[in-house]
Amino acid sequence: MEPSQEDFYHPYQPYAIQLEFMTNLYKCIEERKVGIFESPTGTGKSLSLICGALTWLRDHERRRFNDTNAQADASDWLLQAEFAAQRRELMLEREELERKLSKLRDEENRQKQTRIDAKGFKKARTAVVQSQITEDIDFLVDDYESDSERTAASQTSEGGFSSSTQALLDKLRPSYKATEIEEPSDRLKVIFCSRTHSQLTQFVNELRRVKPPSSMELTADDASQTSKMQERVKHLALGSRKNLCINPKVLQLSSTAAINERCLDLQKPGIAKEKKCPHLPSKEDKERVAAFRDRVIAQIRDIEDVGNLGRDMNICPYYASRTAIAPVEVLTLPYPLLLQKSARDAMGISVKDNVVIIDEAHNLMDAIADTFSVALRLSQIEQALRQMTAYAIRFKQRLKGKNRVYVTQVIRLLNSLIDCLQVVTEKAHSHELTVTAGKLMSGKGADQVKPHKLLQYLHESKLCHKVEGYSESQTDGKCNTVKGSMMQFQNFLTVLMNPDDEGRFFVSRQGEDIVVRYTLLDPREHFRDIVEEARAVILAGGTMSPMSDYADYLFSYLDRERLELFSFGHVIPTSHLFAQAVVKGPSNIDFDFTYERRGSELMIVELGNMVLRTCTVVPDGVVVFFPSYDYLAQVVSVWQRRPASYPLMQSLAAKKTVFQESKGAAVDDLLRDYAIAIDSGKGGLLLSVVGGKLSEGINFSDKLGRAVIVVGLPFPNAHGAEWKAKMQHIEELQYQQCRKAGRTEAESRAAAKSASRDFYENACMRAVNQSIGRVIRHRNDYAAILMVDRRFSTTRIRQKLPGWIKDSMHNSPLEWKVAEEGVQAFFEAKQ
Repeated sequence: MEPSQEDFYHPYQPYAIQLEFMTNLYKCIEERKVGIFESPTGTGKSLSLICGALTWLRDHERRRFNDTNAQADASDWLLQAEFAAQRRELMLEREELERKLSKLRDEENRQKQTRIDAKGFKKARTAVVQSQITEDIDFLVDDYESDSERTAASQTSEGGFSSSTQALLDKLRPSYKATEIEEPSDRLKVIFCSRTHSQLTQFVNELRRVKPPSSMELTADDASQTSKMQERVKHLALGSRKNLCINPKVLQLSSTAAINERCLDLQKPGIAKEKKCPHLPSKEDKERVAAFRDRVIAQIRDIEDVGNLGRDMNICPYYASRTAIAPVEVLTLPYPLLLQKSARDAMGISVKDNVVIIDEAHNLMDAIADTFSVALRLSQIEQALRQMTAYAIRFKQRLKGKNRVYVTQVIRLLNSLIDCLQVVTEKAHSHELTVTAGKLMSGKGADQVKPHKLLQYLHESKLCHKVEGYSESQTDGKCNTVKGSMMQFQNFLTVLMNPDDEGRFFVSRQGEDIVVRYTLLDPREHFRDIVEEARAVILAGGTMSPMSDYADYLFSYLDRERLELFSFGHVIPTSHLFAQAVVKGPSNIDFDFTYERRGSELMIVELGNMVLRTCTVVPDGVVVFFPSYDYLAQVVSVWQRRPASYPLMQSLAAKKTVFQESKGAAVDDLLRDYAIAIDSGKGGLLLSVVGGKLSEGINFSDKLGRAVIVVGLPFPNAHGAEWKAKMQHIEELQYQQCRKAGRTEAESRAAAKSASRDFYENACMRAVNQSIGRVIRHRNDYAAILMVDRRFSTTRIRQKLPGWIKDSMHNSPLEWKVAEEGVQAFFEAKQ
């Protein structure tokens, strides 16, 4: 099916690659496929995603609406009449909604124009002072006499299980229903997801520019005239409690888990009215909730606008916004709300038959792993044991039946974890080692604990929350160490149930403490339900290369015909990019920054001379990316003392003002000073790190990044326990696939080794490509990209670069003198 208009209702004249992007996106959605789209930053990717998806959405609805009569046999007039009635009802509903939203927009615009002092018109809200809990009875768990597999409460951490683990459990707490108001009919949706709310806000700003045609002809029928009515795009921004809570006493809590628990605690059945959250919608608030629903979708609002609307209406936007999900066409939300099924269920978000678009998806597999990984410190476990023991002693006479059984199980499990970590670390000879879930639960009595039963009990009884509340009451809230330990233990218990082949537990020393960390190795099962339920799934990013990992390790279960890969070129002319692998320096010394050889001071000095000569011929800003902070420090140390007569750092500072990124330090001031130096005419040299804060999300457009230099390849530590486990996991997957395909033992082992090497290199090159992508941010921008290492000239590494860079490089590496002359000529042509 072809789109309804050639330009996809793009607000500007789209470039050829944008049209190609939107055409393929439309086709992917129509054909129910999974698509991976790579389009360089500066090519209007966000608008292409919006226009392509919304054009398909409105086309699809229009076809479905117009084809209703075709579903009935021409001779069956009764069925035709029924379909016609359904069409009229739907059209009347849409018209009524548009009229209502139009009036709300007009009213809001009038208020903005006439408002002189918004604060003066707001009603003073009555402060609700929560009395301090003093009665021990508030901390006692309710009677718990049943072990039945009834519906469990939703996870406090808003985490989730893999599909294989989920089969063991019923879904947890049912979604909160604020009211019983009549909901508009549910619409087909585009669910747009990105890493941060700031990126989502940028998307919302682009969404405001797009005005696709209506999905059906709506009539604005008033007393004076009958005319066509525009169907505005309905959008809703969703976030977590931490993003949308408007209760200052809850919002001030230290952690997301604490905010979630306090919110749930304030709405428990039977809680005194004065202790409830004053903003929570009640059954008596039907009209106010409906008013919020209509107002929140009347305009295209970002997450901050949604929160402010809740404050203005004195109603919780986190809960009230759920009633607005049904009528909207576009939902925007951050990664965690999409990736965790429990979070989607709690919010009332369904991906079934909807279109899911994930932007900035180059790190999706890492994001899935991070979402379902958790760490627990020995000090936290010991703290939790002290809290649990004190609680058990205090309420010994009042804990009965299953409560006593489960409290005892928690104490046994905490003791087992402590004993295991202490024994393992005493015997360990390495910094980090692997343990199994069975080992962690091998203590006396702990092996008899059924984790899924215990976890269900913890969710339903709120035991961990009550224990922490009791402990805090005993210290008058003055001791911060009592906060969060029990809840973190509960989160950790969730991953103890994951199958051994999905992840690993690692134990390491961190200062005086011991940390046990669960790392998810296989992200497939945690994303599979989204892929199988959604109509189409689109992963998009500026630098998705290398793409093979997505096919091999995220979508390996898919029929290859359902997976489409696209890599689009740049909108810049070829004359605006100079890209080159640099294998030798000015003195003809080889650049080999492998871990074993990169310590050579002779090569580091050669690198300094190359950077100095680059700064001489490149105007304005030059950004250099190193493989690690440690190596950056080593290089700077050598440049500060060699050559002894006039150190390189002095020579560099004479050419441009030098700035250096520091590990863990904020970069705002650094970037401001760097920009000032460039604006002053002196120019700037910024020394930074691949994978650091300057390598993702920072815009080095125009003068801020006339050249980017990547030094070496930032391979992760292959000898570390985590990467060893990852590569072993990849090898095992590949080996099994080869054996199933009938390949010999030797062939299978060789293919497995090759697959793990490829996966390792891909992780490195995705980080490199992100750093390279910081420059050339729009059609008129231009820059030089120099990749300094002999390995960048090899076919194996070069093929993992984005197409628009790879295609601009010379087939064979140039001598430095020739490359330097090329850089100089490139910038002279731009004067």
